[in-house]
Amino acid sequence: MGKFFLRSSSVTRRSKLLQTSLQRKKVHISKIDPTLTIVDDLTKEEIEKVRQEGFSVIPSRKFSFLFNPSVEQLYQPLSYHPKGMNDVLDDIFAREAWDLSKGEGTHIAIIDTGIHTPLCEFPKKKQSTMSPSASKNAWTDIIGHGTMVASIAGATDEEGARYSGVAPKTTLISCKTSFDEAELYEIYEHLITLVDTKRVHRLVINNSYGFYSESAPETPDDYPLMDIIKIAVERGIVVVFAAGNNHVKVCKNDPRLCSPNSIWDINSLDEVITVGTVDENYQMCCEPKTADSFGHRDSSRGPGQLSVTKSKPDCVAPTYGEVMWGGVYHYLDWWGTSGAAPQVSGLAALLLAKDPNLTPADVKRIIKESCTELSLKKLCVGSGMINCRSALEALG
Repeated sequence: MGKFFLRSSSVTRRSKLLQTSLQRKKVHISKIDPTLTIVDDLTKEEIEKVRQEGFSVIPSRKFSFLFNPSVEQLYQPLSYHPKGMNDVLDDIFAREAWDLSKGEGTHIAIIDTGIHTPLCEFPKKKQSTMSPSASKNAWTDIIGHGTMVASIAGATDEEGARYSGVAPKTTLISCKTSFDEAELYEIYEHLITLVDTKRVHRLVINNSYGFYSESAPETPDDYPLMDIIKIAVERGIVVVFAAGNNHVKVCKNDPRLCSPNSIWDINSLDEVITVGTVDENYQMCCEPKTADSFGHRDSSRGPGQLSVTKSKPDCVAPTYGEVMWGGVYHYLDWWGTSGAAPQVSGLAALLLAKDPNLTPADVKRIIKESCTELSLKKLCVGSGMINCRSALEALG
């Protein structure tokens, strides 16, 4: 049982299948790829019958959001980590960049657990009404992860919030998901349509999810989600992924080393911007403060499972201190690569607001070329730590 992608080059064959074997099934015909159909809940017998009728059958996989602090980590006193979002913003020179751009006229789609409202960090003017139909109750978040990601990328302090995010003038599109691959495909399809129909003009998609896996997941060349992510970039959408949190606790690797690879699957595509994380000292090998928990040393290392150029991660961003989780601020010693990716999504929005003609390749190149160099090797930190001011100044 579960969702499946069905692929056939014959439209006639698909029409016949929908009228017979799949007549009572919930199906979604892709608007982007005419050879693709998504169907719910096929039994083993139905799968075999569909294959006999000439369809390839691809099971939909399940991803996970990439940061889930323990109760012990969430409820710590200020002394646990007295710094906060403004310290991180200063590390990446975001507040110094705001006289050049605050992300006006851009949208950041947050594909995540939802966004908690009402909060003064997300006033109505920041809440897009263009969430995909698959994202029911998009502006709610009972987990907290999506709210953290959204606040880092694009919160505003204009109405009394404690902190702004990297792009305080951007508009947020909440794409609430269960991280089922077929659902993620439909969300991407929706976002591409928004751009194609010019309802949205400058779009960044933040993806702070992936696989917790000690070995490379099986990823065939024709996986639909991989294909549609590449199509999104071709259509001018900047796509940002967290690198993952696999290096030590999951993969049992040496925290002092920048190998072996632990950036898996779509998170490692060359077309996307892949983001790792460092601590407040710009390192990624120290033990976490809470015993037997994840920490900066878990930031996944390159070169990337699917990267042809073998150049992952592309960059890193610092994560530490007070941050929004759900509807409450908490003191955390790290936010996972989940909290690093939205910093880069926010920077991408700053760049697109300053120059709407930038392509995704331009945005990626500028971000990488303007990074602050770090002492760690490229397979740990890529081009280095993002520098918002330098990136915007590179536009002239």
